[in-house]
Amino acid sequence: MSQNSLDVSEGKSQKNLTISRKYVFLALMLSFMVNFDSNAVIPLISTYAGKLGASYLFAGFIVGIYSMVHIPSNLIFGRLVDKFGRKKFIAFGVLLDGLSLLLYALAQNPFFLLFGRIIHGIGGGFGGPASMSYISDATSQKRSGRGMALYGMSIGFSNLIGFMLGGILAQIIGESSLFIIIAIILFVMSLTSLLLPSIYQPSKEVYKKKFNLREEIKQFRKVVFRKSMISPYLSILAMMFNMGIVTTAYTRMLNPSGEEQAETGMILAIMVIFSILIHYPAGKLSDKIGYTKVMLIGLVLIASSFGVLIISLEAPLPMIGMALLGVGHGLIFPSSAGMVKEKTKGSESGVATGTFYALIVAGVAIGGPVSGFTLQIFNPQFTLALGIIVPLIIAIVLVVLLKYLKKVDPKLE
Repeated sequence: MSQNSLDVSEGKSQKNLTISRKYVFLALMLSFMVNFDSNAVIPLISTYAGKLGASYLFAGFIVGIYSMVHIPSNLIFGRLVDKFGRKKFIAFGVLLDGLSLLLYALAQNPFFLLFGRIIHGIGGGFGGPASMSYISDATSQKRSGRGMALYGMSIGFSNLIGFMLGGILAQIIGESSLFIIIAIILFVMSLTSLLLPSIYQPSKEVYKKKFNLREEIKQFRKVVFRKSMISPYLSILAMMFNMGIVTTAYTRMLNPSGEEQAETGMILAIMVIFSILIHYPAGKLSDKIGYTKVMLIGLVLIASSFGVLIISLEAPLPMIGMALLGVGHGLIFPSSAGMVKEKTKGSESGVATGTFYALIVAGVAIGGPVSGFTLQIFNPQFTLALGIIVPLIIAIVLVVLLKYLKKVDPKLE
């Protein structure tokens, strides 16, 4: 059965789906907001927890609980997005994000803040897969790379603006006021999301069908363990593993005293800016030469970036390394997201994108603690060497494995 006939059976053919640019822009704005709120909170949450009376250990738990909840939420709620549609879950996810920020502002003790972080992780589990799936639905198959590049750029801007504004505004107006302002914006955006036209229509049989755990697990395994998902999932995991090294260990190397936050922030901003600049050209390149080739180039570049970073902490090497890392990041994200989009039909998109989102968080969640441990036990050079070894191993595995799989299935990219 062809891809188009599968999509017709779900209600509409993918190639006939069109929405105006204003709705694409609104969807991208919602994607931005789904990620902006968590990025704005990252520089503040540990210190804010301390002000509420949390110990260092409990503050670390408050920071980490978001990822602990967010990863399984993406996997579970991604399936709900497939079963019941995208738009309603975008609205609900953004609403929960707003509620969590309001809870942050109202918190009088660390336990209440912990509850807010749990709600925040759940909200992201709805909003992330739903917004990515919606933009995927709105993009034709031939332009998957470019469509996902725009999506990736919205996340890149949320990283850049969230990190910068979070710290600056909190210093000017205070954390609680900042949380309330972001919460209000999220509540407004949640209502605005209802203006989006419904593109994907789940089968009416879904509503009549009783929940069957065995069937749900079977559907999950069918999508996630598909041969075509190997390249994007391993690539995004390797990339985010390296991002975990940067955020946890490399920032500590650059700023051991903790007194040069602005300089460290500017160096990290170089990476984000180069990633944003390369996203759309990388998406076009993916559509032209194939997703896997672009991913492999990206993996080599992020390994090379750590090869530069390991040489010296003195300028201009950190800037050069971050520029290379940004280009690698900008190549991998749209190509991996585009491949996930192209290799899944509408009724599978939520599961596929939910897993993609979960791996983004998992990569940092693994890379951060591992690099922190190696930095404490060994030395900076060994820690940064992980950023060379891991992506190169993944690149080699992909080349060998995909070469073998292509013999079995010549249609596999």
